[in-house]
Amino acid sequence: MKQAKIVLSLVLCLMLTLVGSLALAQGYTAGTYTAQAQGNNGPVTVSVTFTEDAITAVEVTEHEETAGLSDRPIAEIPAAIVENQSLAVDTVSGATNSSNAILSAVEDCVKQAGGDVEALKAVEIAKEPVEDVEATYDVVVLGGGGAGLTASITAAQAGAKVILVEKAGSLGGNTLIAGQGFNAYDPDRQKNTEMSEPLLAELKSYLELDPADFGAFAEVLTTVKDQINDYIASGSTTLFDSAELHMLHCYMGGKRTGLDGTVIEPDLELIRTFATSALDALDWAEEIGVEWADTTSTILGAMWPRSHMLTNGNVVTILENAAREAGVEIVLDTCANELIIEDGKVVGAKATTTAGANVTLHANAGVVLATGGFSANAAMVVKYNNYWPGLSDTMPSTNAPTITGDGIVMAEAAGADLVGMGYAQLMPSSHPVDGSLFSGIWGSAETQVFVNKEGKRYVNEYAERDVLSKAALEQTDGIFYIICDNKIAKDADVAGMEAKGNVVVADTLEELAEKLGIPADTFVETIERYNSFVDAQKDDDFGKPLFGEKIDEAPFVATPRSPSLHHTMGGVKIDTDTHVISTEGEIIPGLYAAGEVCGGIHAGNRLGGNAMTDFLVFGRIAGTNAAKAE
Repeated sequence: MKQAKIVLSLVLCLMLTLVGSLALAQGYTAGTYTAQAQGNNGPVTVSVTFTEDAITAVEVTEHEETAGLSDRPIAEIPAAIVENQSLAVDTVSGATNSSNAILSAVEDCVKQAGGDVEALKAVEIAKEPVEDVEATYDVVVLGGGGAGLTASITAAQAGAKVILVEKAGSLGGNTLIAGQGFNAYDPDRQKNTEMSEPLLAELKSYLELDPADFGAFAEVLTTVKDQINDYIASGSTTLFDSAELHMLHCYMGGKRTGLDGTVIEPDLELIRTFATSALDALDWAEEIGVEWADTTSTILGAMWPRSHMLTNGNVVTILENAAREAGVEIVLDTCANELIIEDGKVVGAKATTTAGANVTLHANAGVVLATGGFSANAAMVVKYNNYWPGLSDTMPSTNAPTITGDGIVMAEAAGADLVGMGYAQLMPSSHPVDGSLFSGIWGSAETQVFVNKEGKRYVNEYAERDVLSKAALEQTDGIFYIICDNKIAKDADVAGMEAKGNVVVADTLEELAEKLGIPADTFVETIERYNSFVDAQKDDDFGKPLFGEKIDEAPFVATPRSPSLHHTMGGVKIDTDTHVISTEGEIIPGLYAAGEVCGGIHAGNRLGGNAMTDFLVFGRIAGTNAAKAE
């Protein structure tokens, strides 16, 4: 039998060699060729050098892919093509679009050089043998985005032996491609912002609200009213905010009515924990290396200028460094698919690597689910949808491709209760074709002006994201334009964005209208009217409460936008200690959850800037509690 296996192996090797020889026998016209293919955020340019009988170099020369997410495909795929003289190269998990863009561009170069693409695809690459793995830790964290990394750090800081497993080929998940904003009441930074008349007027309007209309949040409104009265009496001229006002905004922004008429609102105690712990989480992030801007602003859909912006890169890098320093073992390309349950307690998880190995991880203390939501799984969103009329399962997503609801499926199989699954958030300001976020020019919500194809404003740009998305979908072709001028766009690579077709630029408003194909007279009148609202600090058309500068300095820039799937509010039910709750209303021992995999916090709509607060607040709680569980 052993001899037969050896003979078979020799035959297979000979066949692969012959296939490879046939591929190379096609020959190339020696030289260096370039080509482009669409990646995740834009075109990926590749340069390929050929001799008459071989590919000698492949290089990605230009791209707009996300740092961290695209590092492995850019490094590994070109090297594998050259080493194996093959196009049968595996893509990198979690970076499929970047991987495919590189392969597609190389195929183009092969054709230019006179080579046979199909023959190169037929050259099989020998796979390394894999072995199954079984190991034991104190805490097993499933998911390597913001929540998983945060939980792993705090669990390790509590003295636990921790392993974090991530489905993709890189850490970060949606956190890696998010806007890096964090909402929190912050007395110190509030002092750096003056209270505007429109915001003061909005505060005063809350004094007229009836607590009887706020359900479980009635006490919160009463507290906020007292705080506003005290603030007005103090004569302060700096920005007012409080944890309770943040809670109130979460309620106002999250209470929604479903298509079936049911009303959903945030869980009071989860929101209390969320808002009152936010400042402490902000300080903790600073302790591990995050640097925040000295002032706050308003992320799109945040409802108040309490958004803190990161100033020293991406939070994922900082969290990863902190996790490794704390001794967390990190494993990539490993997809969890089942929770291990013994005597009613979750005691580990099973997973599979992209290479095909089975992984069994035992947890002495606890398992933390931090696998994210399911906005990259449009079919799953449509299955549960109870909010968006006519939602299509082909709608693009802003998400990393691995955010497909795996943790929710595992938890449900383990008896977990699910809440709010019918509510997905659309990001109103996404690329109309691929759903990407950062291919155009955004400002803070105060500065944004949305104009439709008729050249008119149609919405309060300071409103919640679902309001903005619904309004956008009602416009012609579901398309609108974010309009800005040189004051807002001066620090952006406008020329580069224009060259890639992501923005439209003009020296006058009339010229911009012409390029966009919208009525110039109406458009100019719209912008002039908006500028008059900025002067008056009062929006007579849509009630926008806070303004940036006027749109009056050339060049003028328009960014085409359309809604896409962005965040899912529904998920596993948790308590304030992040225990996962069963369908019987009991704690599932050994199982914790944090981040977008959870439901109940954001109800029907998440405020912009609340996601990072969510994963830092509840990720810290989950890691700490999982480490001390028995």
